[in-house]
Amino acid sequence: MWGKDLYAHLSDVYLNKARYTVMFISKFYKAKIWPRHERAAAQARALLEESREYILPARFDDTDIPGVLPTTKFVDLRSLQPVEVAVLICKKLGRNPLATKAHDLPSPQARAFSGEASFDYSSFNGRFRIGSGQFEFETRWSKGGDRAIYCYTDSPSVRAVALAPKGATITDIRGGSKLDFTSRARLAEIGRVVVIQNHHGVYAALQILDIKDDSRGTAQDLLRFRYRILANGSDDFSAGGADTSAGANGEERPHD
Repeated sequence: MWGKDLYAHLSDVYLNKARYTVMFISKFYKAKIWPRHERAAAQARALLEESREYILPARFDDTDIPGVLPTTKFVDLRSLQPVEVAVLICKKLGRNPLATKAHDLPSPQARAFSGEASFDYSSFNGRFRIGSGQFEFETRWSKGGDRAIYCYTDSPSVRAVALAPKGATITDIRGGSKLDFTSRARLAEIGRVVVIQNHHGVYAALQILDIKDDSRGTAQDLLRFRYRILANGSDDFSAGGADTSAGANGEERPHD
């Protein structure tokens, strides 16, 4: 909301955009200036809502709030834990807060266009994201030993996966689109470069730097790689064709 006229913006939110307004009532709520402004906009909206409720009162105390009738059903926060209130709000919205399975949580993410990343590939179903927005790739990996690892096309954002020739580095790849993308999975050994295309046609290259396998004496499964995303629409990772929208140290470009 940086730079916005908050008086007009908040009026619009409570009058036009919100599905419900949860009013947390207390003596402090009544005394403050901005809640009074928000309440006026919410009550104007409630007046227009003839078919359903809009303001959902939740009380910390018995403070009288102008316009909130004593006959309006409220939630008594003095007898509920915060998690219970959160569940009540979710139910009011028609959502089950636990409907999403734990393994469907968003995977870890490195948003920069280039750099190094490492993660435990036994977690998050082997998923790790690089980039963001139309330049995002949710990579997926599984165990292949302590010298190699499988990379898959299984995530929704990834269209294709290929291996660069043995011995190649990321900057050696001048025509990524000419590689063999015909397999769902590729086994990449340490030092090998994996080239990925996402569903927006963007290319990324990842060079495997290290692999740890907890079945071979290490404390955890760990993958470490160096990567580069081409945001210029090309498939050329050489020095002349590399994306210049990220800094030399992999700083994130403010593209969202």
